[in-house]
Amino acid sequence: KTEQDRLFIGSANPNGKSIHAARSEALPLHLLTERVSGGSLPNIRLIHRPKNNASDETGLLAAESQEALEDTVGRGEQAVILLNRRGYAPIMYCRACSTVSKCPNCEISLAYHKGRERLICHYCGFTSPFPMPCAQCGGLQFLPMGEGTEKLEEGLAAHLPPGAEVLRLDKDSTRRPGRMEEILSSFARKEASVLVGTQMLSKGHHFPDVTLAIVADADLGLNLPDYRSAERTFQLLLQSSGRAGRGEKAGSVFIQTRDPSHYCWKYVVDADYEGFFEHELALRQKRSYPPFIRLALIRITYPADKPEGSDQMLELGRMLRQKARELGLTVLGPAPAPIPLIRGQRRAHCLVKGQDWSLIRSLFSHASEAARQSVLRLRLDLDPLSML
Repeated sequence: KTEQDRLFIGSANPNGKSIHAARSEALPLHLLTERVSGGSLPNIRLIHRPKNNASDETGLLAAESQEALEDTVGRGEQAVILLNRRGYAPIMYCRACSTVSKCPNCEISLAYHKGRERLICHYCGFTSPFPMPCAQCGGLQFLPMGEGTEKLEEGLAAHLPPGAEVLRLDKDSTRRPGRMEEILSSFARKEASVLVGTQMLSKGHHFPDVTLAIVADADLGLNLPDYRSAERTFQLLLQSSGRAGRGEKAGSVFIQTRDPSHYCWKYVVDADYEGFFEHELALRQKRSYPPFIRLALIRITYPADKPEGSDQMLELGRMLRQKARELGLTVLGPAPAPIPLIRGQRRAHCLVKGQDWSLIRSLFSHASEAARQSVLRLRLDLDPLSML
């Protein structure tokens, strides 16, 4: 290495740890305050979408969003709509016995994919044909509940002006190799007026004729059991907002939420990075989360058909807390994971906080040895990217 060697870390949406490192002068910081095209930032509006709003024409878009979309398409311009939930409906509800179709391997509902005529588990990949009799009562009266990108695409096609095409960009529509490029190229050639998709359409795409971006359900992900849920929502929404107004025409962004009182929104509307991270980092410091502490997750699993696993896990938890006190660490749990069963494995989490990675590793080594003769399987996740 020479003095001339440099490493540049660039991000359109830096995370809290990077911001803190820059503020602490651990990293030099350079800000780019203008759009690469020289245009102005889009106007961002927050749309309150109350629960059970039966007046929504497409089921997901509020009246203001629907009107803005129709005006945009009517002017010959384009729009993108973000809904970070694929499929047609995330829940299939049996009217006869009031149960929800669930994956036999996971404790989560099966999502209905209308185009494939199947119920699919988005975690283990289990699939089942649909329609099919209810596993509980044998009935055939199902009600799709909730909306995914497939249902949104269908609803938009019925309410847009004649000739206005809608494209969908998600994991399902891009299963065939090369299909993603085909969809993006078609939209860039203005063969469609609207592009609907999951978060894969929020990053890096440049469509000069897109003047409207709508986030159909901004609350998705905001209240996940993860200390970075607000940060990730903030990043995703500003990335999505950046799709509008990249050409000569001004852009608008409509963000729909059922909880307009959340502190995240005022920073999103103002595109205020500094304000958001000042607020967010103060909360993390108060609650002892990174970057003010070392955080690790001990992931514990055991077969669902091994009932002794529950008692063994409780005993392991007592040992972990005792050993943690000796090492000066804090252990929370074990507690059921947010998704407690996947692929037939019961899942639990232990959260470990401390100031030294070596002490955390030592605690995990002690736990692994203690669990060697049990049905438990342990995995250490340092500075976990996902708390699920």
